[in-house]
Amino acid sequence: MRSDLTVIVLTYNTLLLTKACLRSVYDDLDRTPYTAEVVVVDNASTDGTVEALRSQFPCARLVVNKANLGFTGGNNAGLQVAQGRYLLLLNSDTEVQPGALAALALFMEQHPDAGACGPMLLNPDGTLQPSGRALPSVWSVFVGMTKLYRLWKNDLYEQRGRDYTKTARVGEVSGAALMVRREAYEKVGGLDPNLFAYYEDVDWCKRIGEAGYHVYYVPGARVMHRWKSTSQSVSELAYRAGQDSQRYYFSKHYGFLAGAYIQALLVQKECALITANAARWNGHAVRFHCRMLANALTPIIRPCR
Repeated sequence: MRSDLTVIVLTYNTLLLTKACLRSVYDDLDRTPYTAEVVVVDNASTDGTVEALRSQFPCARLVVNKANLGFTGGNNAGLQVAQGRYLLLLNSDTEVQPGALAALALFMEQHPDAGACGPMLLNPDGTLQPSGRALPSVWSVFVGMTKLYRLWKNDLYEQRGRDYTKTARVGEVSGAALMVRREAYEKVGGLDPNLFAYYEDVDWCKRIGEAGYHVYYVPGARVMHRWKSTSQSVSELAYRAGQDSQRYYFSKHYGFLAGAYIQALLVQKECALITANAARWNGHAVRFHCRMLANALTPIIRPCR
């Protein structure tokens, strides 16, 4: 039976975070008039996640993967079984604030042009975590890697002069809490399986936009996000995936030259980090960035649209 809303929570060795996330979800679902289901996808955790969730959250539908399929593969597994009219990807390191789920679903109902939307994200201390922005460009990547943005702002992701309490049409919203209309999902498909982690939300939003829908930032819904909490235990894997995804995304959407430019920026960045850490006699960091330099120099999967 189809529900109004499906909440998909992906977890990988984040049992405590996942339990806090699910408690916040179920508490908020008690307040919403919408019918809902919760799908938890476990990416082959080894910390007892599956057993604990089965006993403590029996109402959740649990999808257990035999291997770590990454953010993309894990969420796609959840999307494949989801029955909701609105599909919410929710990181395990988030906690929804009261009324957030209903606010997102109501916004989608009132804005049929919306293919996707995302809430205001908050840091654990309640401060703003800037989200909802234009799609990345080679220029924005250059500004981020060289840290030129510090000439006019402190936070790379923050837009100067923007009122984050106002609803806005944007290019993309964070995959930490990303709601997609089922019709848009059925039209463009799920997350790109060539993106293990990072840029998969950007790519999805771009494809949704190209399909004729709009993407919105909805501050009336608020979600606390412990940024990077789920990637700390796999830092090298996450770093490598970030490199690969960035190169792939730009090659896929903007062509070979854009991908080659991003690759050149990554190579220069790793060379600079190797030099800087060698000057500090930090052998561990030098070896790490040498491995990442080698990764940046390897060919990537040939993107196809």
